Amino acid sequence: MSCDLTDPAILEAYQDIISGTPTNWLILGYHDTRDKISLYSRGTGGIDELTSNLKEEVLYGFVRIEDRFALLAYVSEQVSGLRRARALVHGKAVGALFKASNVQINTSSLAELTEERVRTRLGLIDGPPTPEATSPVMPSTPIASTGSPVPAPRPATPVSPAPVAPASSSPAFAPATVAAPVAAAPIAIDTFVQQSVAEVPLSPSPVRTGSPRSGLSTPRTERQLEIEAAERKVREEMERQRRAEAAKRQRETEEREAREQELFAQKQALELERKRKEESDRIAREAMKKQLIEMERLRGSGLSGYITIQLAGSPFWQRRFYVMQGQTVSLYRDEIGRAPIMNLKVGGQVVYIADASLDVLIPNSFRIDFKNGDTHYFFSDSTKDKEMVIAGFMKCNESA
Repeated sequence: MSCDLTDPAILEAYQDIISGTPTNWLILGYHDTRDKISLYSRGTGGIDELTSNLKEEVLYGFVRIEDRFALLAYVSEQVSGLRRARALVHGKAVGALFKASNVQINTSSLAELTEERVRTRLGLIDGPPTPEATSPVMPSTPIASTGSPVPAPRPATPVSPAPVAPASSSPAFAPATVAAPVAAAPIAIDTFVQQSVAEVPLSPSPVRTGSPRSGLSTPRTERQLEIEAAERKVREEMERQRRAEAAKRQRETEEREAREQELFAQKQALELERKRKEESDRIAREAMKKQLIEMERLRGSGLSGYITIQLAGSPFWQRRFYVMQGQTVSLYRDEIGRAPIMNLKVGGQVVYIADASLDVLIPNSFRIDFKNGDTHYFFSDSTKDKEMVIAGFMKCNESA
């Protein structure tokens, strides 16, 4: 659940803020990504300008007020629980990057981001403006015996004025009709404190945890506790997915290695088969070559027959009648032609003879490379004729 904070604009804006330049706030966001955090905006108008640029999504802010710095994590109410949990984790990474922050404020309400509240959280104003401080509770009344202020009753419960406080000191009291002032009996201080506290219905106070950076307390509401629980579930789910992906990668690796081994074995088998065939063809051609040499010695004429040839540099195939004599292969238009169309000087000029079926996609084809750089392609009417012609070219080449 880690996040990407490699955007160089983030550190540039952060350095501007902590170094005292006019820039005093920045906002970071995701730009429709899952975990890549980048700079949204920055400015010089302080916390008010920062809050005016917040949107209904997960955003992180950093603001300078006087010589103090606050890190803000704003999570809109419209954001899902999963993204809230992820925002808490990513907020810690942002906090680790912005080491100069004196306090981190996590909130879903813009009302919590007024300058007065942020200043209070930074310790620039005494007394946090909590909901209890703003409730319409009667001002505390000094008790002479201890000198300690004791909270007075709420206006919703009218009581007779105590002798220790003037009736005009709290306009929040409802007027009471009495016949004459009656001196109240002395009340023990502990009893008065218990009565006063019992009459004031206190709202549930949020659990507070110390901030390791600033020493100020951070409220942990029920919603945040729910988010933390969701965060734990997300981490467990992420761990489960990580293990499943690791197992999947392991299976894929094993399958890939098995396929590679199988392919390697097939290649080895094909290579052995190719070498076996080449050796078999070589032996057969050597035997044919000896037969041709003996035939030419006995009859006085060499090998002849029809073959189709594509000369070097020509796109056309031409069927010719060939006669091999000594080191020369003569090509005629047909078997009754008197003069050869061309003579190929073969003796000592052949560099390479190889099958060409895959090159020209014609059965019984082969190629011959000559020392002068020319490559001629041939194909015969049958496999037997092909092997016989190749043996003839080998004989002519070795006659040099």
